[in-house]
Amino acid sequence: MRGCRKKKSRCLIWRILWTVVKAALIAYAALFTVFYFNLDTKLFYRIMPILNKYHYDVMPHKDFAESIRGQNDQA
Repeated sequence: MRGCRKKKSRCLIWRILWTVVKAALIAYAALFTVFYFNLDTKLFYRIMPILNKYHYDVMPHKDFAESIRGQNDQA
């Protein structure tokens, strides 16, 4: 950015634009890495037993078929 001595507003616009481009490239690289190596599924595989232990097994069990029985019947 050595050529920004004449107009400071133009220099500021290029600096902001360059910062946005760098942030977009970093985000793209991070997302590419996560999906290329399938890290989201591997993380979910590690988290699911914890969710089952502390959340889903503690919930009261209901019979889903019993809760919707008779809703579509015509009177």
